[in-house]
Order: sequence, then C-alpha cells, then structure tokens
Amino acid sequence: MKNDVVISNLTGNVFRRAVLPEIRKSAASNSDWLRGVDLDERDRGAALTTPYAQAAWVYCAISILAQSVAQIPFRISRIKGGNAKKVRTLKNSSSAANRKLCRRALDEDIVTGGDVVDLFEHPHPTMNRQLFWEMVVTWNALRGEFFILPLDAGDTPVDLSDRKPKVKRMITLPPELFWHVVMGFTLEGWRYSGSPLITPIPSEFLLPSEVIHSRQPNPYLYWRGMSPLLVADVAAKTDYAGEQFQKGLWLNNADTGVIVTTEQVLQEDQRRAIESALRERKRKAGTPDRPLFLFGGATIQKPTLSMMDMQFLETRKFLRREIFAILKVPDVMAGFTEDLNDGGAGGSLDAQKSSFIESTVGSLCANIETTLQPIVATFGDDLVGWFDIDSLPIMQAARRTRWDTATKMFGMGVPVEDINTNLDLGLAERPWYKKGYLPFNLQEAGAPPEPLPSEELPKPEDDEDQEKGNPFSRMLKSLNGLKALPAPPVVKSPEPAALWRKRMAFRKAHVNLFTSKVGKVLMTFRKKTLAKLDEVHLEKSAGRLQWEAKGLVDLIFDQHAFGSALLNELTPPIAAVLQAAGDNMNEELGVDDPWKYPSKAQLEYLAGRKQAIQGCGATVRDQVNTTLVEGMEEGETHLQLAARVKSVFTDLANDEAKRIARTEVNMASCNGSFQAMTDAGIEYKSWLGSHGPHARQNHQDVEDATIEEPIPVDEPFEVDGEDGPEQMMYPLDDSLSASAGNIINCQCDVLAAEKQSEDEKSVTFKIFGVGLMTFKKK
Repeated sequence: MKNDVVISNLTGNVFRRAVLPEIRKSAASNSDWLRGVDLDERDRGAALTTPYAQAAWVYCAISILAQSVAQIPFRISRIKGGNAKKVRTLKNSSSAANRKLCRRALDEDIVTGGDVVDLFEHPHPTMNRQLFWEMVVTWNALRGEFFILPLDAGDTPVDLSDRKPKVKRMITLPPELFWHVVMGFTLEGWRYSGSPLITPIPSEFLLPSEVIHSRQPNPYLYWRGMSPLLVADVAAKTDYAGEQFQKGLWLNNADTGVIVTTEQVLQEDQRRAIESALRERKRKAGTPDRPLFLFGGATIQKPTLSMMDMQFLETRKFLRREIFAILKVPDVMAGFTEDLNDGGAGGSLDAQKSSFIESTVGSLCANIETTLQPIVATFGDDLVGWFDIDSLPIMQAARRTRWDTATKMFGMGVPVEDINTNLDLGLAERPWYKKGYLPFNLQEAGAPPEPLPSEELPKPEDDEDQEKGNPFSRMLKSLNGLKALPAPPVVKSPEPAALWRKRMAFRKAHVNLFTSKVGKVLMTFRKKTLAKLDEVHLEKSAGRLQWEAKGLVDLIFDQHAFGSALLNELTPPIAAVLQAAGDNMNEELGVDDPWKYPSKAQLEYLAGRKQAIQGCGATVRDQVNTTLVEGMEEGETHLQLAARVKSVFTDLANDEAKRIARTEVNMASCNGSFQAMTDAGIEYKSWLGSHGPHARQNHQDVEDATIEEPIPVDEPFEVDGEDGPEQMMYPLDDSLSASAGNIINCQCDVLAAEKQSEDEKSVTFKIFGVGLMTFKKK
C-alpha cells in the first residue's frame, strides 16, 4: 500500500528469507570459543558465525583492502573558474586527455591548512585518520555498504541540506545499527540504535540529509548493499571446516584413531577395560604414545588418511584464491608468491601490485570520493576531495618504468605527443611536442663513417691555430674570460603580511576555544528552549494557557539568562587572551621581565565588554521570534515549529559562534598588546591590517599610512567610517568613536615602533616584527 511505513535493517525477515542462507549458530558462548571449547551440547562441531573473526583468509583480504586505502593521502584541492563540478565528473574518465586535464587542475592549488584539512586529518576524537579510512573500507567489504555521520563539535548530526552546514567531526558506524524507514516508496530517514557500551553516540532518528550512505549493488533489496561475504560464505565455511580438521589432527599427534576387532562378543567390563587401555596409551600432543597390550584375541586396525584427506592443503589454497578473488585482492598482496614463475600468475610481483592499486583500490577510492563530496562541499563549492594514488611508492615505481619506456621510444624517433598519449605521462605541450628526433650519431650498420665537409675540417698551422681549432681550448678560454654577473635581486614576501599570519596562527587556538564555548551555550539553550516549547504546547492544548504568536518567544527563551551564561563562559578565556597577547608583545619587543596584565585594567576591560556580550541574548531572541512568527502565520504544527527553533540555534552555532569568537579574541589580543607596549615605554605605534582574503580597504589605508610613518602611542588612529572619520587607539578599540562596522570580524592588530635616527631630510623607525622603515620629511 502506498502509505505503508516499512522499517527494516540489513537482516530483516523479508531479506533474510529471500537472500540469506540459513546459518546455524554454535551454541557455545563467545567465552567458550575463546578458550577453544567450540563444541555445542549436541556435538555438531564448530560453526562459522563471524567470518571476519574466524576465517583467516577473509580477515587477511579485508585488512589488505583497508590498509591499502588508509595509506593513500586524501587531498583537498581548490578548483578555480567554477570548474570544480567538471573536474569531479571527469576525474575518473577513461579518456587520457580528461585524466591529464583533471590531474593538472587538482595539482595546481592543493589546500594545506584550514578546517577542511583538519577534519580529514582528525575526523573524530575517538577515531584518527587511519582508523577512519580502515573502518570505512572494512564495513564496505563486510556489509556491502558503509555509513558516515557528519557531526558538529557537540557530536550532534549536521543536516547537509541546510544553507550553511558546519561539519566539525565525522564518524563511521556499524551498518547493522541502521534501520531504513520507507514511507510509500520514499526513504524518509534512518533509525539508528546506539548503545553506551558499543557506540560513541546515542540512538537517534536521522534524516537522509544527515547521513552519508554508500552501498554496493543489491538486486534483492534496493535500499541496502549486498555483502560480498554472501558469495564467499560457502568457501569460507569450507575453509574453516578444513582448518578445524587439521587442528584436531595435529592435536591428536596426526592419529586418525583405531578400530578394535575380536572373534567373540565382549562383555561390558571387557569393553571398558579395552577402552581404558586405549585412553591410557593415547597421550597429549608432543608426547610419545605408550605401548598397548590387549587380551582375548583382540586386534587393532589403524585407519589411514584417504587421498581426499591428503588434499586439504591444496584445497585450502584453492579456497583462499576463491575468497581473495571475490574480494578482488591478489594473492601476492598477502605474501603468497609461489605461483609467480609458473606462467599463470599474471606477471611480476610489482605488476600485480600496481594493477591491484589501479583497478581495485582506485575504484574503491573513486566511490569514497563521490560519497564524501557533500561533506567537502560544505567548506566551499570550489573544493574537491581526492585520493592521491600516484603518490604511493608502488605507483611512483610504475611511473618510473613508464618513463624508461618513454625514453627508449623517444630515442626511436617517436614524437612526445604520441608517447604522452600512450603512456599517460601527463606532459604539458611544448614547441617540439609533435616532432620526432633521432640521435645525431646514428648511421647505417656496416657503413664507414662519413667524413665532414672540407670546409668544416680544422686546418691548424701553428700553436695559435691549433688552439683555435680545439673546442676545449676555446671553451676554457671563454670560461676564464667570463666576469661575475651581479646576483639577481631577492624578492622577499612582505614582512607585515608574514607577521600578520604569525599572529593569526597564534590566535587560532583561542578562536577555536571561544567558538566551542559559544556553541556550548547555544546548544544548552537550544535544549532548554525546545523543552519549554513542548511544555507550552501541552499547557495550551489543555486550555491552561493563552498566548499570541509574538509573545511565544518570551515564554520559551530567556535572553537575559543566555547573556549571563555566555558572559560566565567567556570571562576566563578573555582574561587568558589578554595575558597571552601581552606576553607575545613582550617577546617581540625583547623584554625579559615577565609581564602581568594589570588586574584593574583587566576588570575595566571585562566590564566594558559585559554589555556587548550580554546583548547577544537579544540577537538570539530576535531570530527565534522571527522564525516562530513566520511558522505561526503559516499554520505550522508543533513539530514544524520545533524544527524551526532547532535550525536557528544550529545556524547560530555554525555562524554566530565563529563571528563572536573571532571578534572577542581579536579585540582582547589588540588590547593586551597595546597595554604591554605602553608599559614597556614604547612611544610610537603602527596599524597592522588584515592580509587575508577579506581585508577591508579602509583598514589597509591606515596600515599604508602608518607602516612607514608611525604615530605617537597616545594619539588615536584615524579610520574611515560610514559617517566619516572614526578614532581608535588600537584596532577593534570601541572606547572612542569606532562603529560596529570597523570592529566586528576585524582581524587587524597594532605594531610597536621606536625612532632610530632623524636628519633634515628623513626619519628612520624600527617597527618590531617588521624591520626598519624610512620616510622623507615633507
């Protein structure tokens, strides 16, 4: 029926009846199995229940796949000109020209730092980069699918369909804990079942846009992937049974047992006596058996191993190859090289490894790249994530082999264009790209060397003529006559820009700390606000409460409590930033005495920031109120209003938290630096503008005006504002006449300077951290 809701997991009843064979589980407990007691009460023998933990070849093949992918660097590239989508589409094209184009674009601008690089280097506090990639590949091989949850800093799932999702963490979880929820014929979500002892996050209902799901083809269940182990089940069970047979055989001293025959029927006590004698003779592995004496005409017949029993070793080799073939891993990757010289191994060791990386691992990496692109895109539409397979040593060796082949082909006159097309070397076009060249000394075999034309033969008459005719003499004479050329000028990066980057790197840890503090307060009040919204709706439905849409926000959100909580969270780190900035300034000035931020000035600064920080509660209140009024006017339900409130707090945690953190850290850092330089007796100062991608022109104008001609430390900077010039003692100073437009998100800083020399024409200043600057007097 169209409106039926179907909830199922990978081993649901319908799927199990249609696809999975009946698997009899051993009655032995896990602890018994670990102790080697793997027989159940009915003595059915050992049963294969978890191939990854019990079958050696399954574990070996999957771990090889996982480790091969985990060792490949995952790069993030910025594609300019709006070509990111085109590169993602053509990157795995079969055309050599397309691959060359994409490879060149990916190599041009590789991102080496930032939030997106940090995310893939440290995906989750409980899972490092190596473990993350290995778990992704392991689940894909075991279950035919894998799940990745994008999370924020508080391990809350992030909705990738939001306007500006902010992913701070990501984690992969067991597929069997996910149940797909289908309404009609549409996937409506995923029900995730967590446990404190098994998983790092609790149970939750997730939207499809909050889950990254990749699956292998499954002709029996559309929504889930089919595990390769279903195909390898028979081979794995057969290999496991053979392994257990060999285990029992070796533990029994390779003895297959005995058969006792007699000419007469034995009494019960006689049979027990013979059995006791046999048990007394048989001893544990590694100990010789004792002699045996039997009476009553009994004879012993010793069974021998059949030809089928003797083929166990060869059978296990065949089963190993079958399992490895299903998981697409060559035997040589596990160290089995006995068949490399029999003509049927498919080439040399390096050739097989290279083929495995290019085909199996390359295809797997392409699938993972496509799956993770929605997460990469949250950091910028122009970013592309890709596995740098060519950086592996085995691929570098294969590339060197192709270059050796290319050298031989070029020596035979083949043009570079044809070589590049056939060997996929990725060479750029040159003026001689389409021409073929032959070595100058080639001649027909067996023919005498052709003499040079008479006009080219040297005709020395004396020593001077001989010197002129000797090319080595002419070369030495030319070298001796050369004069030393002047060294080319060294172009240095602008010192202010380098100093600005250094200071921003110093502040980065503080910005991250502030961001987490603000996000913590937002998430706490989101929980309280949603709980209060539930309570208000319950009271209204019971008729005990009447309210209008515009007044709902004041019933569920306390802006004053929010502002006070935010102030309490930010006060200790603000004090730490003030002190750290002062210490950093003292280090630049070369002051050895330890500097302590004045407690009175610190209290005054905190008191000056109190109103601005507490005012953030009004900002949150206005945004919550706006979305609630819109929802009420559209007649939305309680769940829809709750989703609106949740979205507001999530967006604020992603955007507002970063803005508040950056502003507060930069303001406190500038204040601490200014206090330290004045306490050190500095008499001049300069403005250090932002050298990032979003620098403000009016701030850069102040840097240009004061970097070569610093101003006295007690005079304010003049900065252009919306209504005219504004005065600031240091960047982000709000004590004089600066407006919010010159403060919020500003990343400028203050520099200390001192006068070095002065004459009638010019003045030279030393700007600490930058160098000497001289300007002419007017």
